[in-house]
Amino acid sequence: MSTALALQADLDRSILATGGRRVVFHCHHYNVFLQRTIEEGLKERAPALLTAAAMETARAVLNGLEASSPAGSPAAILARAAELLSANGFGRADAGGLGVRGGEVEIHSSHYAVGWVSKWGQRPSPCCFFAAGWFAGAVAVAGGLAPERVDARETACLAAGADRCSFSVEVR
Repeated sequence: MSTALALQADLDRSILATGGRRVVFHCHHYNVFLQRTIEEGLKERAPALLTAAAMETARAVLNGLEASSPAGSPAAILARAAELLSANGFGRADAGGLGVRGGEVEIHSSHYAVGWVSKWGQRPSPCCFFAAGWFAGAVAVAGGLAPERVDARETACLAAGADRCSFSVEVR
């Protein structure tokens, strides 16, 4: 992980941060159980909530990193977002097809998809809402866009039988 993405540790207060935002690490057991609980409770409203929450997380972290250590270009912000997602254990992201007008992203070994399959097996629909929201937030930051102008959805998911997770990000 590059120095600009390194975690800042406040050992006296037991706090880790990236881009001025506190970071909490959870394993796939916790994350997929929490997501399943939200999906069961909110039904069809769950994907939008989970994606929006991830988008806000990405925007907060990436804007914080931009304030303290500017990436230098929109492409560099998007590369930073992919590196940060991967470095935090959410899967190896290939965001080379992503730009400020949107595009495509692939993730190999997605944390949520692999976690879901390991707990409950295959599911009928995609489950990587965090990654979708993360890259929507990254495009918003890189393009200087209001969050409501960016949409993202998972088009293929390992947990739903695909060989990798794919995402489409669109700017309105």
